[in-house]
Amino acid sequence: MTAHSSALTPLWQTLLDARLLRDLDVQLAQLLARWDADDSIQLAVAITSQELGRGHVCFDLTAWPERLAQWQALLPEVNLPAVSVSELTTLLEHSPLVRLVSDPSVVEAQAGQPLTLFAGRLYLSRYFRFEQQVACWLQQASLPVTTSADTPELAQQLRQLFTPQSETDWQAVAVATACDGRFTLISGGPGTGKTTTVTKLLALLVAQSEQPLLIRLAAPTGKAAARLTESIAKAKAELAGQVNAAWLAGIPTQASTLHRLLGVIPGLPEFRHHGQNPLPLEVLVVDEASMIDLPMMARLLAALPPQARLILLGDKDQLASVEAGAVLGDICQFVAQGLSSQQAQQLQQRTGYDLQNYVQPAGHPLRDRLCLLCKSYRFAADSGIGKLAEAVNNGDVKAAYAVWAQDYRDIRLHSDEQRLDMAISVAAKGYHAYLALLAAPITSDNAIVLLKAFNQIRLLCALHDGPWGINGMNQAIGQRLQAQGKLQMSSEWFAGRPVMITENDYGLGLYNGDIGIAASDGERLRVWFVLPDGKAHGFLPSRLPAHDTAWAMTVHKSQGSEFTHTLLLLPPEVNPLLTRELLYTGITRAREQLDLFATPEVLALMVRKQTERYSGLGVMLETLQTKLA
Repeated sequence: MTAHSSALTPLWQTLLDARLLRDLDVQLAQLLARWDADDSIQLAVAITSQELGRGHVCFDLTAWPERLAQWQALLPEVNLPAVSVSELTTLLEHSPLVRLVSDPSVVEAQAGQPLTLFAGRLYLSRYFRFEQQVACWLQQASLPVTTSADTPELAQQLRQLFTPQSETDWQAVAVATACDGRFTLISGGPGTGKTTTVTKLLALLVAQSEQPLLIRLAAPTGKAAARLTESIAKAKAELAGQVNAAWLAGIPTQASTLHRLLGVIPGLPEFRHHGQNPLPLEVLVVDEASMIDLPMMARLLAALPPQARLILLGDKDQLASVEAGAVLGDICQFVAQGLSSQQAQQLQQRTGYDLQNYVQPAGHPLRDRLCLLCKSYRFAADSGIGKLAEAVNNGDVKAAYAVWAQDYRDIRLHSDEQRLDMAISVAAKGYHAYLALLAAPITSDNAIVLLKAFNQIRLLCALHDGPWGINGMNQAIGQRLQAQGKLQMSSEWFAGRPVMITENDYGLGLYNGDIGIAASDGERLRVWFVLPDGKAHGFLPSRLPAHDTAWAMTVHKSQGSEFTHTLLLLPPEVNPLLTRELLYTGITRAREQLDLFATPEVLALMVRKQTERYSGLGVMLETLQTKLA
């Protein structure tokens, strides 16, 4: 390619000043302009980079006219390129920067061009390869397999795990689905029994195997891994006496983070385990799969041995990953295609349930690997939390308002002008319980009690900055507690300070999202954390990796957690972060009590606004299936 020079033009400066693009977006466009100086190409490059920063994997070219029209309305004085989508597509097709792809089954180790155009979507080539790797793995793993799972013992084993019911037991159907095949996804909201289901599934796989199975448990964050560890141990204890003890004995209880599972190499973006050095396992269960971004999913799938089973657990309606991609949501779109006739018949033979009403004549084979759990066992029929979550999830503003009108005991809406101060007061009062435990020296034993007391209540925010964000609320709550005489904030570190780790430290075993509390052991101040081994460990503050004060945390950071009493604080102004998924996620962190601090107008806006994550994974899978047909 022949290089051209490109200087910062008034257009770029105007877009930067208006904060319509980031410095990174413009720098990339300028860099690549050395090989293609066309204004439209440069703008498309900048927008593609911008989309990636917003969590989108690619730039859907059909959005090009709307994006330019929005910018032109904001900046009427600038001259934007006047090319149509078809003209832009033609320019991209002939650009030396762009690799054209029509057949995603053809995998190239490295693309020579920095951009890839596929199905009307423009990608940075690195992210196209990530999506292509995921699509090809899912396509292969979703194909029907010849299995010996249907033996006379299988139906009997399923009856040992599940008591037949008058209505379809979707947990039993999920286990029957996952007892063969390389891939299964089990999605469901809080309280639908995902962990119980997967524990019974693992028991069945252990029963089916003639040799001990190499099973591993993992989750995206340390906090989620610790919760999975706790949940699996609890499920095994509840099943003891009901299920063959030997089956349960083969199920591990210790979960790890995906980073630790794959093996971090300090200073490098790659992991120790990959296609040439696969993970030593036969079954992998990954919880909180909605939090897995596209690059991590691609690396995880590449590291799986050829015959290993992957079981993903997650809630498809929760917030997507912070980084680019919404892989769980992309996969779950195939739930709408129902079941194949063959799969419905096979599941009926295994479980006894008639699933013919769910059969659709055509669909991608991936649909037969997806299981949706809808019945919540956590929320009773008179639960306002459950009813509100359902209304929000359905995008039904009227139903959400009706929930508030019914005066449920477990939910309270604070919408008056004093709601910010009320949130501070309710949070501070709720934290009195754990602070009262600081009177005695903290040891490894009573540190667990301290941390459990702290986790009874949590304030969740949508934002980081400002009085309605976690920074402002952490400061305000601390000041309120000090004014109440509950703690003494004489320096950065003080007894009672809660912190959240924001950077993984594999040496200490502390991970992004872990919560600890500073408390004296009788001699010196330590910060106490419960690690994945289930025991509390105290660390000197000076040893901790990056961290923040954590009386308040973002809804994003709360994923994988539950609190007896949840306070959800939403800002009064419209913000792109205020979406249905954020509201649903915040509501469903509450087990018994929810206090929501928001105006009806903001709630209505969030219920109506669904998160969009642009990707080509669904189209890619359909294209791969068409080529096989």
